[in-house]
Amino acid sequence: MKLKTISACLVLASCGLITQQAQAENVVRWAQQADIPTLDPYAFASTHALSFQNHIYEGLVQWNDSLELEPTLASRWEQMDDTRIRFYLHQGVKFHNGNDFNADDVVASIKRVTHPDSGIRGNASSLGEAVKIDDYTVDILLNGKSPIALNELSGVLMMDKEWLEANKASVPTSMSKGTEGYATNHTNGTGPFKLESRRRDAEMILTKNDSWWQADKASHNIDRIVFQPVSSDATRLAGMLSGEFDLVNDVPLQDLPRLEKEKDIKVKVRPSLRVDYLSLNMADELNAGNVDGKNPLKDLKVRQAMYMAIDRQAIVKKIMRGMTEVANTYVAPGIAGYDAERSIELAYDPAQAKALLAEAGYPDGFELAFDCVQGAYLNAEQWCQAVQRYWSKIGIQSNLNMHSRSVYSQIRDNGRTDVAVLGWANLPLIDAYSINQQLLHSRDGGIYGAFNIPRYQNDTVDSLIEQSVFELDKPTRIQLMSDALAMAQQDLPYIPLHFEPVAWVTSNQLTITQNSDNVVRLWYANMN
Repeated sequence: MKLKTISACLVLASCGLITQQAQAENVVRWAQQADIPTLDPYAFASTHALSFQNHIYEGLVQWNDSLELEPTLASRWEQMDDTRIRFYLHQGVKFHNGNDFNADDVVASIKRVTHPDSGIRGNASSLGEAVKIDDYTVDILLNGKSPIALNELSGVLMMDKEWLEANKASVPTSMSKGTEGYATNHTNGTGPFKLESRRRDAEMILTKNDSWWQADKASHNIDRIVFQPVSSDATRLAGMLSGEFDLVNDVPLQDLPRLEKEKDIKVKVRPSLRVDYLSLNMADELNAGNVDGKNPLKDLKVRQAMYMAIDRQAIVKKIMRGMTEVANTYVAPGIAGYDAERSIELAYDPAQAKALLAEAGYPDGFELAFDCVQGAYLNAEQWCQAVQRYWSKIGIQSNLNMHSRSVYSQIRDNGRTDVAVLGWANLPLIDAYSINQQLLHSRDGGIYGAFNIPRYQNDTVDSLIEQSVFELDKPTRIQLMSDALAMAQQDLPYIPLHFEPVAWVTSNQLTITQNSDNVVRLWYANMN
């Protein structure tokens, strides 16, 4: 009996020790509306995807917690000539599987990100190829003189050549094309956290990388990150109120006043770099069917009418809860190229909108296909419905469909709708070259126009953008970008709605910096 009692005590003591260890572990429970659709860092140009992937993978350079560009896997670099940058790599860095990081991995990564199937090819437009000098020195050749090569490299996360080849993943996948591969659900980076498990649309768990090459100077104290996509706004709210979640980074704006009253919760709201737009189909064919053989959206008067029919101020006040401002420009303040004096000057005026439609030859309006996404942009479902109602008042009937992000991306990016929604923050460049090159330049099948959803084309805009690409004089370059933006804004291939606010809620235990790029950087965070 005595032996049994001792054994029981040992078991209980052991259980107690395990419980104490679990309690001592610093776990961040992170929830957002939609899942991260892919873990392949070259498959999808998305702030949410990049934010999560940056916990696992690292670039040669990266934006730090103060939004300053700093060396990361590269210890330093030097400009060898106008089109060649030499990078000196940190030695002793290992991937999560134990493989060494070296110049071969940089060469493979640059080759993969510049592949025609890369979903972020547009974010690497200045990059040509990488050439190995020795194991820890590599030259990156540019497509021409470029003032933004380092900005672009901040979004090129380094991958393991051996791992890619072993898993037949050397060719990138693409969300737009609906392709998947081994890297969609598996990872092998050099970053501060490792992927422990992934259950799509349910949960992902990251654990601290004890072998991280920067572990000795790590500023975070987090052992584990439990990420959960929770589509229901009410469920995410209940989770924050009950203490189930430590971080929700896409909180419905209408819930913030209630959350601000909770003593165990911190509410963080600030302007972001993102503008939310409506993209208008300017191709020859309307998906909903042409009117008398023509696509009405090709007529500027029609696009102006659609703009003037929307009470964007009311959307900001009621749907966005007054926590942001109407956007009359295609880029946010703080983005190089922004110019408030050259904004779009068309006021809300439904009567004038109807008159413009009549002038264009559509007094009775017409029908449109309208597709909106769930879980990508704050309150998008609500403002899409509001836009649909505003347009109906001037005779434009739109068939509105809501989609999950993975389904929606293929519809939008392949032009299978007449009106799409799009948010653009100009990341990772934080520069208007991003929107100019990807959304406003005509499609060339290469680096230009990858996200030109409207199929917009203006030869003068194209020329201004191309001149800015290789212009090293900063004032001249910014003027060229601003000129291109101003001209495109007058053409209205997109209707800007508002600057999307960054709205996070955290537990009092979590200390984390919120920046205007809306990127969660838990490797700088601490649990108290």
